[in-house]
Amino acid sequence: MKLITVPAVLLVLAAPGSRGQIQDDLTLGVEAVTGVRSDYVYRGFQLADAVMDFQLEGEIALGGDFYLDLGGWFASETGGDFSETAGFADLRRALSERFTAGGVLGYHSYHRSLFDSGLDLGAYLTFFPAENWSVTAEASRDFGAAGWWANAETGWSRRLTDHAFLTIRGGLSAVDGYYGRSGFNDLHGRASLTCNLNRMVSLTPFVGGSVELLDGDGNEWFGGLWFEVSF
Repeated sequence: MKLITVPAVLLVLAAPGSRGQIQDDLTLGVEAVTGVRSDYVYRGFQLADAVMDFQLEGEIALGGDFYLDLGGWFASETGGDFSETAGFADLRRALSERFTAGGVLGYHSYHRSLFDSGLDLGAYLTFFPAENWSVTAEASRDFGAAGWWANAETGWSRRLTDHAFLTIRGGLSAVDGYYGRSGFNDLHGRASLTCNLNRMVSLTPFVGGSVELLDGDGNEWFGGLWFEVSF
């Protein structure tokens, strides 16, 4: 997931282990997010300097503990020619209260980028060892890169007030034949503070970074702000 990255990863607003907490504050259904960040770092690669992005995501409950997320996003470099348009479908199932498994199919179209456009097919498994904690293992085949990307990540969140909560995520990624890289790729993390202005609107400032473990374009540090509306 591109949580605005997806990048994320789409914006799930916090660690998966805080699902119940988030659902108390936000309306399920459709979510629109716009944001700005100082650097666009994706899978350990700096794709652009400062960017603005917009994402729209909808969730459908299919029954039988199956959920389908559909969405897309557009990102554009504020002082350059880079841009990205992408869409995704994420089908997941709650296997139990502690385990969730899913698969993601996405397509990325890049303009003026070191990345090539193409499909991205992945799968993930998330374990919730305790309240507000999550551990996720995921792997993707990037057909544009003609390579593999894998990631292990831990997330933690804590409610600070009735209207604000802190989320911290960190992980280790590995690649195989991914734009000239193979092996352990980077250590990465992000901390975010979500402030719910009401049940539909929230602001999330965040900071993060990527420490490279292979020769590349160097370590990256970034900060930004998301504005989210749920309806």
